[in-house]
Amino acid sequence: MSNMDHQVQSEGKSAERVSAPPAPGQAKPGPSPSVLAIGGGVVAAAVVAGVLLLGGHEKVGTVDRPALSLVKKAEIEKAADTLAPEEKDKVVAEAKACTAPLASMRLSKTTSQGGGVVRIRAGNYLSPAFNVADTPIDIAVPFPAPYETGKGEIVLEGSAKDVFVQLRPGLKMDQVAGVVRIPVIWDTSKPCGS
Repeated sequence: MSNMDHQVQSEGKSAERVSAPPAPGQAKPGPSPSVLAIGGGVVAAAVVAGVLLLGGHEKVGTVDRPALSLVKKAEIEKAADTLAPEEKDKVVAEAKACTAPLASMRLSKTTSQGGGVVRIRAGNYLSPAFNVADTPIDIAVPFPAPYETGKGEIVLEGSAKDVFVQLRPGLKMDQVAGVVRIPVIWDTSKPCGS
């Protein structure tokens, strides 16, 4: 083999060993699609868990999910008049101790032909029956879920028509026949109703 052949063969071998640098327009390969999918799934799961654990901390009610109002600490005794007698002492003591505050709402009728009888279920609590008539009724109930969750559901049970449930915003119900479920939220920043 001549020196020239040997040099060409030697250059060919070294060219095989050294990789060419990437062209200026080429990007380095990124993470695989499966790694991106797993990472995105972890982030999404963390967001969902945070919303569920923290209750979303929604503060402004909507038509689809109105907000409950908090009974102020100074008004607990007055509000207690609408509580179920068998649970009144326990519910009032918990509200005064700031362990389970009370929510308030108002029921009224929207037409002269409206009205009827309704009860309000909030979690395990069931209110006495209220006659929705000419005078609006201010009602106190325990929050339907642990206060710190910031969301739950109240249920109207009974038979009534043209009823206005004053939440934030209020809801007009043409008919309450049997059970009407209302998903609600509340602001958890003032547990003692200050």
